Amino acid sequence: MTKPYLFHLGEKKNSTGKLNFWEGSQLPFEVKRAFWITEVPAGGVRGVHAHKLDNQITVCLQGSVKIALEDLSNNRYEFILQDSKEALYLPRLVWSTFTFTANSVLLVLSESDFDEADYIRNKEEFDKLKDGHHE
Repeated sequence: MTKPYLFHLGEKKNSTGKLNFWEGSQLPFEVKRAFWITEVPAGGVRGVHAHKLDNQITVCLQGSVKIALEDLSNNRYEFILQDSKEALYLPRLVWSTFTFTANSVLLVLSESDFDEADYIRNKEEFDKLKDGHHE
């Protein structure tokens, strides 16, 4: 099973500012969809779900976001995204909870188009998948 991991995007910085970028070869999959989350109150929580098939990459463009993850083997991970050159690979079948600081902006790059049927929004349903999972 693939585990979540941080990786760095491209960055060019000078006295006029910073430019971050990615090129296709840097990403572990072809991006089919992008969305961003804004205006979450300080301490607000988003995510709180897993995906059956979709893999995602998250990048905090502004502020910081704490990400708590749990996989089917009960491994727990915690990441804090606060630098726009850092990206988090979030594989499928990982329960995720995102906690935002004020005025944060989170960009999500997705391997798939939106499909509500791909979401596992009930933690008990996710935990039941662990019963049949063996590494």
